[in-house]
Amino acid sequence: MLDTVQIRSNVLPATSWQDALRHVLHRDYETRSHAILKTVGTYKYATDPSTEVLCCAYAVDDEPVQLWTPGNPVPAQFIEAATNPAWVVCAHGAHFEDAIEHHVLHPRFGWPVFPAEKQRCTQAMALAVGLPARLSTAAKALELSNRKDAAGERLMHQTSKPRRAHKDEDPHQVYWFDDDDRLQRLYEYCRQDVEVERELYSRLPSLSASEQSLWELSSRINQRGFYIDRAFAEAARQIAQAAAPEIDAETAELTAGDVTSINQVARLTAWLQDHGCALESLDRKAIERQLTKRDDDLPPLIRRVLELRLGGAQAAVKKIDALLARAGDDGRIRGAFRYHGAGTGRWAGEGVQPQNLKRPVVDDLDAAISAVATGDYQHVRSLYPRPLSVVGDCSRAMICAAPGHVLIGADFSSIESRVLAWIAGEEWKLDAYRRFDATHDPRDEPYCETACRIFRVPSGSYTKDSTERNVGKTCDLAFGYMGGINAWRKFEPDRFTDEEVKNFNAEWRAAHPAMKRFWYNIDRAALTAVRERGRVIRCGPIAFKSTGAFLLLKLPNGRKLSYPQPRAVGDEQRQHVVFVDNTAGQSCDCRNGQGAYGGLWTENVVSGIARDLLAEAMLRIEAAGHPIVLHVHDEIVAEVPEGFSTADDFTDLMTRKPAWALDLPIAAKAWTGKQYTK
Repeated sequence: MLDTVQIRSNVLPATSWQDALRHVLHRDYETRSHAILKTVGTYKYATDPSTEVLCCAYAVDDEPVQLWTPGNPVPAQFIEAATNPAWVVCAHGAHFEDAIEHHVLHPRFGWPVFPAEKQRCTQAMALAVGLPARLSTAAKALELSNRKDAAGERLMHQTSKPRRAHKDEDPHQVYWFDDDDRLQRLYEYCRQDVEVERELYSRLPSLSASEQSLWELSSRINQRGFYIDRAFAEAARQIAQAAAPEIDAETAELTAGDVTSINQVARLTAWLQDHGCALESLDRKAIERQLTKRDDDLPPLIRRVLELRLGGAQAAVKKIDALLARAGDDGRIRGAFRYHGAGTGRWAGEGVQPQNLKRPVVDDLDAAISAVATGDYQHVRSLYPRPLSVVGDCSRAMICAAPGHVLIGADFSSIESRVLAWIAGEEWKLDAYRRFDATHDPRDEPYCETACRIFRVPSGSYTKDSTERNVGKTCDLAFGYMGGINAWRKFEPDRFTDEEVKNFNAEWRAAHPAMKRFWYNIDRAALTAVRERGRVIRCGPIAFKSTGAFLLLKLPNGRKLSYPQPRAVGDEQRQHVVFVDNTAGQSCDCRNGQGAYGGLWTENVVSGIARDLLAEAMLRIEAAGHPIVLHVHDEIVAEVPEGFSTADDFTDLMTRKPAWALDLPIAAKAWTGKQYTK
């Protein structure tokens, strides 16, 4: 049942309520360095000895923008901001300004540094309301009167790195684009950036107190970084470097030079088609399906080329270079997580992207790690037919605890399935999770119970070893957000016919009537809110409200997800909501103009709630003295001194229920170890 009530919106107020009575120092730095920022990341860039500041543009509140250049005294406004509790400092992508202040300006010029609680970040504020991360695109989306200088941005990239030596210059020396004309134009560009950032700040709502605290914690985690086993990573890279040329050479020989690298996807696709093997994709699953064919159906030449592609196209291996490039002198990688990287509030990876590290599939991971640690390609090849795949399997083990410490981590168990049942009111499934958490009996496992309902057999008929249990799990993963055959095929490309999958879908929906009702109710609530601007439409513990410029979705804990430029499209018979999706950094209508539907809203709600559970656990774990170094999907990993804590203590911190979800069954599995191998 939907109902309507009047509530107050906090999206795009005239001023930022949290800082309305504070003075705000806006600042922006232009720098240059031998280091490449995109390659090494912010923190290693800032600590590179060659990095220097060319200028700083700054402004207090609505006062004129001023400029500082090296050789001048530290501006008094920065001293005031550092010492006066009534001041805060702001920047777009504040982690960069913070790193430059700590590692360049403070040690060289006595510049003050600012604790995280004094800082505000307009990039974080923009992301929190569904706007793009880039300053230029956020300004365009809000139609600000101030915009970034595109020509100045090109100049900034030119002046930020060494130029090539001229013919009459010593090629062994370092030269820059630093003539007076360019520098003056760079100064103006820097000033304009402050104008844009300041206007953006005035148009955006501040982060709530809880989200500001979470942003501060995220900043500390990024500054702390995680430790890597550099020697092991170097050994893995040696194997990868030895394997790639051998694979490419054999590929070139087998294809008569038509394909000279296993990563030439277009050429390889064309060659395979010319030889009677037309494939739409050359990803791992597509190739593995082909390799399961009988020899009569797949000629030896084609089989071997596909085996080479499967063995050589290991994306996980490419992360080794990123790991080593971003590791500081102390062996730690910093700045790996972006706050609010997804529209639901989940974090995204930066650079190394720990979220995308390959999950190991090798049977004996410890043996594989020992083999790779030798750095001997021939040795690894003698043990494993696909050495690069094994290197990828070991990529997580490159992340480890610093000497004298251990990693301790835990991840929520089936959290999205639990949250979906909770938010939709699917009581039998909630009871199944509560029972399983209490008994740990394999017959009570909810995927087994789901399978029992799909196959219409008594509860307890299946266990984890039953093949039917996998059907139950895949049904939950594929059908929970209104998915059908296409969603199923992402998890099970070949097993079962389309008719069988359709039957599974029908049985799953029949077993989950509350979830099915929730899909349609939440879609209707969103549409009604867009039609009736300014009023709240509730759907159980969820509430929508449209301000015109944004559609707000209020989660059970009070946090709001934002959807820019919502509108109702369609005819009188069927309408749906279309909003502007900025998650990829580019503004475009959601789902390529097809609009939202019940499954999308449901997925956003579930993902948002799971994120909030993780966020509250992060704050608890950090407050309990466990320094967090990683958080990946629904997992938190801390680095603690040996003997400091136990898996049971960590699980208890992870699973404490917030006041807004006391009836949600929450469980987690904890582990400890020197390496991140889970």
